[in-house]
Amino acid sequence: MQTKNKQITATVAACLSQIIFGFSFLFTKIALESASPFVVLADRYLIAFVVMTAVVIISKTKIRLTSHAGLLFLMALFQPILYFLFETYGIQMTTSSFSSVMIAMIPVVSMFSGILFLKEIPTPMQYVFTVLSVLGAIIMALLGTSDGTVRPLGILLLLGAVFSSVAYNTLSRKISGQYSPLKRTYIMMASGLVVFMSIALFENRGQLISIFTPFLKVSFTSGILYLGVVSSVVAFFLLNYANTYLPVSKTTVFSNFTTVVSVLAGVLFLKEPFSGKAFFAIMMIVVGVCGVQLQKTKK
Repeated sequence: MQTKNKQITATVAACLSQIIFGFSFLFTKIALESASPFVVLADRYLIAFVVMTAVVIISKTKIRLTSHAGLLFLMALFQPILYFLFETYGIQMTTSSFSSVMIAMIPVVSMFSGILFLKEIPTPMQYVFTVLSVLGAIIMALLGTSDGTVRPLGILLLLGAVFSSVAYNTLSRKISGQYSPLKRTYIMMASGLVVFMSIALFENRGQLISIFTPFLKVSFTSGILYLGVVSSVVAFFLLNYANTYLPVSKTTVFSNFTTVVSVLAGVLFLKEPFSGKAFFAIMMIVVGVCGVQLQKTKK
């Protein structure tokens, strides 16, 4: 019964994390009006690291590196470092609709990764419901309009983003017995701060003032606080918690909720149009996600 309750809590955590990620696109757009992508990332993980450090101190958690320390830092390399690098440049070299379609493939690739590395065997119906959810996300992406061209390098970079996300979820699940969700999240925030702050300083020729100047704008500060505290600390903690108790096929299928939330956020806050086709695609995603959760994965 206790294991069942933890799985239910983990399912809710996975769902909430993707809802939070869905709103992050809106706040990222707001922050990018005042700073470059890497300054936004640097400030985001600066806030996240400060908050995580406070949580670690208050909870009296000791960050000790024991067994599987290499896998812990490898997990942090894939997410957030490589994922954001691949995604940022991949989107620049493709169109928004194409990049959304590529990112929607994460649940499918994650399912096969779980089979290969974690020996988690989905049921036949889980395959069906996962594909249904992915198709819904693809339809949502294709409903959007975007100009530009798709460059081959951009495709490779987006593939890198997909595999980085899959590798993160797989590794987070694998080392969940050695490191708690709090410890995994702390290392992720610390790694993100070191790398993205270094890139931002290099981009601004070492001028630290350029990193903090955007905070003078209220809109930027509000956006960064959401991205740093809610979308980084809270969302990744929830996702690491979910990876502790759920197979990756069940955790990652919620990623298509991000598409749903980002579209609805645009409709509600940016007054973007909403069609019957979009509603149909959302229903496909919801049915697909629920179908995967109701099936029991074999170990």
